[in-house]
Amino acid sequence: MMIHNDLSRPRGLVRRSTMLFALPALIALLAAIPGRAQTPSSPPTGPISLEEAVRIALKNNPTLQASDAYADAARHGIAVAKAGYLPHVNFSEGFMRGNNPVYVFGSLLTQRQFTAANFDLAHLNAPAPLDNFRTAFTASAPLYDFGRTSRRVTDARLGASSSREASHRTRQEVMFEVINAYLNGLLAREHMLVAQAAVKMTKADLARAQARQQQGLAVPSDVLSAQAQLAQAQEDLIVAKNAVEMADASLNVAMGLPEDASTRTAGKLAETQFKSKDLATLQQEALKVRPDYLQVLLGVKQAQNGVSSARGEFMPRIDLLGSWETDNQTFASRGGNNWTAGAMLTFNIFNGGARRAQVAESHARERQAEAMRSRMESVVRLQVREAYLNLNAARERVEVSRDAATQARESLRILRNRYDAGLVTIMDVLRAETMRTSAQNNHLNALYDYRLASAALELATGELSPNSPAVTQ
Repeated sequence: MMIHNDLSRPRGLVRRSTMLFALPALIALLAAIPGRAQTPSSPPTGPISLEEAVRIALKNNPTLQASDAYADAARHGIAVAKAGYLPHVNFSEGFMRGNNPVYVFGSLLTQRQFTAANFDLAHLNAPAPLDNFRTAFTASAPLYDFGRTSRRVTDARLGASSSREASHRTRQEVMFEVINAYLNGLLAREHMLVAQAAVKMTKADLARAQARQQQGLAVPSDVLSAQAQLAQAQEDLIVAKNAVEMADASLNVAMGLPEDASTRTAGKLAETQFKSKDLATLQQEALKVRPDYLQVLLGVKQAQNGVSSARGEFMPRIDLLGSWETDNQTFASRGGNNWTAGAMLTFNIFNGGARRAQVAESHARERQAEAMRSRMESVVRLQVREAYLNLNAARERVEVSRDAATQARESLRILRNRYDAGLVTIMDVLRAETMRTSAQNNHLNALYDYRLASAALELATGELSPNSPAVTQ
């Protein structure tokens, strides 16, 4: 079929054609408009606080962005489910040409062009080809579906609530990851300072041993021992510096920044005190507010709603139907103007037992959801207990390691004085230095474990937030 450009067409026809051809393009344009994207913040320069690191992570971390996007999608699912309450209207524009006798006979009727001449047998058996341009609007509206749509809306709302709890839990896990990376950065820098001090002390011991050897008060093995100790201290310093670089990179990734961003931790691992409630209270509060446990509870409700939905499939549904159409032999001419309206009752009598199987499946999923809830409750209680015990143990380790570091420092001072007086060997001094370095590092590790244990307890109870003591203290 040839299509010619006819500038003499009526203006109404031009407007109608332009509208019909522009409609798909308009729909495609609207579909292509992207959603509102969250602009990531620029990487900070220089030292940052833990509170600032958490704030940056909550804005930039890709895992949290993905979780929020999923929650947003689930929220829109509520509107999708509610659409089942409203009428559905469709538009169609079609063209057909043919000489099928039934097609020609029916089209002439719908075009309101049927005449007495069309009853001629020759025309009925061998009609000439006929064009039919069909413009139609069809609509259907649910009159009563015995709760099917309401249960779908309930399921969508439960799903949206579940996704919000999942996003909340992801938010807490991201904060814990940042806290861990930040504290690890502080620890790495403190270890580096200890390693630098160890190198400085060992160099002083080596110089002291060399001076005593020149005076004939020490044997060459003292110098060799000091040199070996210095080499080990320098190696430890190299490892400590590398740990600082890796800690900074890990913190950047946790914040959702490039791993080579010029950020680093500020301050140092200072001693602090975290207050906690008794174990039983913490466990009970965790079961009330912890997002992943609340998500499991919502899963139980979804399973129960699924049972109701499966049972509802046994019920009929009533729908209102309507349509309006025009049928024309040319695109611009006027022809038949037809409409239909009615109601339909749909009731499935037999579908091979699928509905009964769906009910049985829904009951099984309900039992599964309840078992998962029971399991999750035990997991939450155990995790709170573990975090609670770890926090208490870390608090005690801080006190013990602090005393040990003080004693090691004093022991080294005494042995240095005795070495200068020739009462002990250089090996005694070097061992004391090793013990002092080890005691300092143990105290730093205890401080790190104590602060991290506090954050872990807040994570286990579901109370970790940007304003938590684990972040602000």
